[in-house]
Amino acid sequence: MAAANGIGAAASQRLVTDAIAAYARRPHPAALCCDIQRYGWGDRHFIPDLLGTPSPAADPQAELWIGAHPDLPAAVCLHPARVPLDALITAMPAAVLGADAAERFGHTLPFLFKVLAAATPLSIQAHPNRAQAARGFLREDRLGLALSDPQRSYRDRNHKPELLVALTDFHALRGFRPLHELAAELQRWPPLTHMRRRLDGGTAGLRALYADFMRLPQPAVDALLAPVVAAAGRKACDPKDPSRERCQWLLQAHNGFSPPGHYDRGLLSLLLLNLLHLRPGQAIFLPAGELHSYLQGAGLELMANSNNVLRGGLTAKHIDVAALLEVLRVDPHAPEILAPVTAVDDPRWQTYAPPAAEFSLHRLRLGAGDSAPLQPAAVMLGLVLEGELDIAGAGTRLRLRRGGSCLVPAGEALRLASRSGVDLALATTPPS
Repeated sequence: MAAANGIGAAASQRLVTDAIAAYARRPHPAALCCDIQRYGWGDRHFIPDLLGTPSPAADPQAELWIGAHPDLPAAVCLHPARVPLDALITAMPAAVLGADAAERFGHTLPFLFKVLAAATPLSIQAHPNRAQAARGFLREDRLGLALSDPQRSYRDRNHKPELLVALTDFHALRGFRPLHELAAELQRWPPLTHMRRRLDGGTAGLRALYADFMRLPQPAVDALLAPVVAAAGRKACDPKDPSRERCQWLLQAHNGFSPPGHYDRGLLSLLLLNLLHLRPGQAIFLPAGELHSYLQGAGLELMANSNNVLRGGLTAKHIDVAALLEVLRVDPHAPEILAPVTAVDDPRWQTYAPPAAEFSLHRLRLGAGDSAPLQPAAVMLGLVLEGELDIAGAGTRLRLRRGGSCLVPAGEALRLASRSGVDLALATTPPS
């Protein structure tokens, strides 16, 4: 059996090697086979409906990963082989990424593209900047933590700014609220009014307030939050209470994450952070250190190629308070809701261009029988959100249906067309 398996593995590797060599002679658009992260907070309907698989799914389907991160790389369908996208890029970085992107980012796809679908809240979390990620990764390496160790926070050395574009109504927490809002909010909760005085110290006072709370022993957290949760139960039923919606989310989070007899410390963030309701097409950008949580909804997520998460509650996963506070950004303000920029010369194209060197997102909507040219200067990863897409080039033809994804290497002049109409998302790297 071992010998047979060895022969099979060798033959499979030869297929991959031959497929890479053939692709190097003529890079072209190719379909991707992508996998799903089945985190417990995932929705059982959205991603299966997008992919045309049985819905509801037997397990939560949280994130469809379209990228080359080593945790879950996509495979490029180069018949008869499926070649890992990271392996293809390593073999021919300039041909796939484009010369400029390959020079700036080496042999690595600089972004990770996802479909995210949340049925229940994600953890309260923040992501490091590049220097913090390098230090944290080295620190956990020195502690002997394997990359798969559940006590590990740093899975790679990269930072993780991210863009979230809503595909459905999308609810989220993002960043600390303006100080005057926080002062009014804390004043409405008798158990928390003593915290109100900390805000007299401005941003530094807010940082100290949050840090001191996160360091409290669990009995002190329980004593503080027990009357808050009890009051939230009353406020959530009062249509005139200004905290009603927050209280409804707080109760859902408490019921989902607080252990029996205790209170999850992440519940306080439901009061401290901006609560957002994004409509389809609206977006938010999260810089390094911004405390946030996605509460419910589906969207496109585009980020630097990283899987580093520092958690602050609403999770059964590892929480490293010291590491979270090290990266935490405390900049209390009302959040900016981003809208796409429509191309002046062709209104079928819309672009989300956040302040990130690694990624931008384009969206193309074609009517039935319509077409548009495309000649990417850098690699693109595409996802068909609705309809059917035909990609044609010199000796190239690829058809994708709803839920289909593809690799479009840099350089080749292409024509995108649809017989029935299409809504296409394209993640790429902006020029330097």
